[in-house]
Amino acid sequence: MKQMATRALWHNTLGWSSPERISSELRRRLAIGALALALYLLQLNRSLAEDHFDYRFEAYREEAGRIGVDTSSWLFEKKITPWLSLQGEAVYDVISGATPIGAPPPADIKALFPQAGPLSNSVPLTFMKDKRWAGVMNAEMTFGRHHITPQFSYSTEHDYISWGGALNYSIDLNQKNTSLNAGWSHDYDTILATPVTFITQNQRKNTDDILIGVDQLLSPKTVLTVNFTFRASHGYQDDPYRGVVFDDYPQADLNKPALFEEHRPAFKQAYIGFISVLQYITPLNGGLEGSYRPYYDSFGILSHTLALSWHQKIGKRFLVSPVFRYYRQTAADFYGTQFAGDPSNPFDPTPVPKYYSADYRLSEMETFTMGIELSARVTDWLTLDAAYKRYDMRGLDGVTSQSAFPKANIFTVGLRLWF
Repeated sequence: MKQMATRALWHNTLGWSSPERISSELRRRLAIGALALALYLLQLNRSLAEDHFDYRFEAYREEAGRIGVDTSSWLFEKKITPWLSLQGEAVYDVISGATPIGAPPPADIKALFPQAGPLSNSVPLTFMKDKRWAGVMNAEMTFGRHHITPQFSYSTEHDYISWGGALNYSIDLNQKNTSLNAGWSHDYDTILATPVTFITQNQRKNTDDILIGVDQLLSPKTVLTVNFTFRASHGYQDDPYRGVVFDDYPQADLNKPALFEEHRPAFKQAYIGFISVLQYITPLNGGLEGSYRPYYDSFGILSHTLALSWHQKIGKRFLVSPVFRYYRQTAADFYGTQFAGDPSNPFDPTPVPKYYSADYRLSEMETFTMGIELSARVTDWLTLDAAYKRYDMRGLDGVTSQSAFPKANIFTVGLRLWF
């Protein structure tokens, strides 16, 4: 689908190009920590504050003709003065492929009247394509032990526009062995009505994130990061491209089921924790990185994310990093594959639920991501990267068809130029 339909997809693939504000700050700190460890292992003798330019291309490919995403990202960091550094990122996404429309497999639909003829055992799909441009600009200002970073971001698609601003603050303590962090961000999103959506007029959503955290150097080779984020979102929370099936509505053709617009609460709160440890192990000439992320929101979703990676130095120029990530969540309170009643008939004796969604991403499920990342120091001013990851999503409720859950291959190549 478009932005609303693919936003979770981009998040679940841990895309390097995600333009989220405070939530990306968590990922940015992880990336900085992992990069610092990688540079230490490769002995590049470079400072993270030095000027550099990065390019990365990522190809996400779901099996069976499902969604494919090609992402190109350009990132730079430039030290303007001793106290001011600018960081910017531009992202271009091309998305196409088939995605579920929200209905269960035709063979599983509970209909008022039986239908003769063969019925499919797979969830119905629809083809989509879209493009996205996004950009983020940071200005990191350092005044002694104080670091202040305002940020501005923008993202646009043919049916979605997002503006964002953020302000992050950190202070170094304990001879720079401790860093306390705080941040706030606001996203202002506009969902544009198109002929193929359920909405007939533009919708809006506002999201605020508040983050507090600490980075602690436990030893010269051990770094601990702990963060907590509170998120509050107001406005349109539905996916305008996915519908739901109702029991009492007469279906003319179950292979092409009639759908109604889903309805989620217009307000959502989320509570997100995060803890990670980076440990360099001298005898093995490598480093271990582990993290845990608990999440709970007012939709009723409780999730846990565990990630583990090993960074192995080979010689003076190569770094090999096997990675593993496991994610598991409960279902949203209002999730189902089919719902009681008939919204089109005010005289139907069966009441329609207040909230309902058949989006498989709100079901009880788990995902596995595993792969390997390679980094090579070509020269003192050039580093090349490549990665392959396997992504596997599985339903756990015993009701949602497994055909709804994608499996994908993710290929990444990139470079960093120091100047």
